Amino acid sequence: MFCATMFSGSGYDQAFTENMTQTIEYMQKGGRFRLVKGHDDICRYCPNRESDGCSLGTENVSRRDRAALEVTGLSTGQDMSWTELRERLSRVSEAEFQHVCGDCRWQEMGLCSYALLKERTMP
Repeated sequence: MFCATMFSGSGYDQAFTENMTQTIEYMQKGGRFRLVKGHDDICRYCPNRESDGCSLGTENVSRRDRAALEVTGLSTGQDMSWTELRERLSRVSEAEFQHVCGDCRWQEMGLCSYALLKERTMP
């Protein structure tokens, strides 16, 4: 949820970046999506994907996913639109953002931030 909203064209490799771009474009054009536990359409082309998790740390990814659901009040299995997602994310506080994204390498690299989340979720 958070990553899709702040994605700026950088990724693990070209296949991942192209898939992420296409997935976000689908959602932005009105395509509905379902929140799932585990691998999703965004993970499909991730070079770190393993059959049972993520080579970069399955528990770390799972923790961030659980935290994202917690701070947005959403749940696994829920269908939603890009507009609905952006509205939920617009209500996230800076402390909640840090709870979800505080230990993420992309934030540490400067590719996302609370300020960018606020910018991307403005009505």
